Amino acid sequence: MSFISLYFLLFLVVVFMAYYIVSKKYRWIVLLIASYVFYLLNDLRAVIFIILTTLTIYFSARKIKSLTEEQKRFFADKDETWLEENKKTYSKKFRRKRKALLVVTLIFNFGVLFFLKYFSYLADAFASLINVEPLGLEILLPLGISFYMFQSVGYLIDVYYNKVEPEKNVFKFALFVSFFPQVIQGPISRYKQLAPQLIDGNDFDSKSIKSGVLLMLWGYFKKLVIADRANLLYQAVMENYTNYQGAEIFVAMLCFVLKLYCDFSGGIDIASGTAKILGIDLTPNFRRPFFALSVTEYWRRWHITLGAWMKDYVLYPLTLSKGYNRFIRSCKKTLRGGVASKVIPTGLAMFFVFLLVGIWHGPNLTYLLFGVYNGIIILIETIINETRKVKKIKPKEHKKSTQRFITFLKWSLTFMLVFFGKYLSAAPSVEVAFNWFIATFQYNSFSLLFSDFLNRTNFIFTNLIILIISTAILIFVEVMQEKGIKIRDYILAKKEIVQWVVFFVAIFCVVLLTTYGGGGGFAYENF
Repeated sequence: MSFISLYFLLFLVVVFMAYYIVSKKYRWIVLLIASYVFYLLNDLRAVIFIILTTLTIYFSARKIKSLTEEQKRFFADKDETWLEENKKTYSKKFRRKRKALLVVTLIFNFGVLFFLKYFSYLADAFASLINVEPLGLEILLPLGISFYMFQSVGYLIDVYYNKVEPEKNVFKFALFVSFFPQVIQGPISRYKQLAPQLIDGNDFDSKSIKSGVLLMLWGYFKKLVIADRANLLYQAVMENYTNYQGAEIFVAMLCFVLKLYCDFSGGIDIASGTAKILGIDLTPNFRRPFFALSVTEYWRRWHITLGAWMKDYVLYPLTLSKGYNRFIRSCKKTLRGGVASKVIPTGLAMFFVFLLVGIWHGPNLTYLLFGVYNGIIILIETIINETRKVKKIKPKEHKKSTQRFITFLKWSLTFMLVFFGKYLSAAPSVEVAFNWFIATFQYNSFSLLFSDFLNRTNFIFTNLIILIISTAILIFVEVMQEKGIKIRDYILAKKEIVQWVVFFVAIFCVVLLTTYGGGGGFAYENF
């Protein structure tokens, strides 16, 4: 049952009615039942994996908490003399037990993720290496497994560091893991932010419901009108890219970038709008990434919750670890305490994080190189920025016209660096990505775009006009949002008749302009 199906809308109506009919105290039960029904209808065979993650994380968190309480009780019975002599030793023993439990649980869960996501690819690669017939295993990849696993693991680590209290009710924790709007492709929420909203129940709020509907409609517009339509042109060119020349391939890749952004962010908008209808606010996952003036900033605006998760649960623990601190001290000694000794360790940590992001995207070598490519750029930007901080270099003041030109140059460079990186995430292999990239700069005759390009791609002129106009609307809305204008709040502040006109026009546009057969499901739903 996809977000873009009529069945989902009917399902949402039933959940909406049930949620607000039952007592506030029991509304979380409605959400739990709805979440598991939704997951079962989407992925019947894979429900065992989400249950497995839920139970292992739940019991590990409870055990970690019980060990903490046991430690407190153990010390409470001792006098001050004993504590002065032995507290440090026994604290280490209890900490080792908690850490061992944490590590075993993480290894188990990430081991399951690794096996399901990467084993088949690695097995075939090894078979090819030793000249053996590939196994061709088809291993089930549960829907949204990366998203609900990252969310659950984040909760467990927070419990380990005493940032949150573990949930006592296993069913309430199961709701946190499986909440249906976000289980497919995120956002990756934190327990403190999401769980109270799910468990405590929410009052009926007409403004929140209207805001949610508007956000869903905007998500459907981005996915069905823009993303799926752009995908038609991209697929037509790239499936037979040898028949097309530089400018045509460049346009096709622009369509891919547009498709990927509108597909992913559109899906998140639908998820967030669905939650908003139920009075629940999900963590924002996009903040107009193509307005970024550096690749580092781009990644702070794109898939925000994954970046935050990597920062809090990978980058910080890595840079604060004993091993990494030894590496930092070694850098200072080797580089004699210069600027490089301070900026290189930070840059390398960032590079490692983006390498993991590349691996997270999938087992293909293209994704690994995608992570390396972005990691290198981030490494360079980090070194430049950290060097400026160390040397206390302040940005020069320029005239407004000069500053605008510099801003435009930064934006252009950032866009091109991001754009060329997308070749690796779009292509099925490194060789194909390289061929696409080279072909982009060969025979760059833009006149071809105005001759028989549309005929050869079977992309009708009407589709082109709709794509251009809808993309212009997207840009206009994001420019307004970048200026701090909250468009939904602006609409909902108008008279009731104006609001209903906007609703009906939006629904009419989405239904009328939907691209049937353009893109299928969401790009990130099987991650």
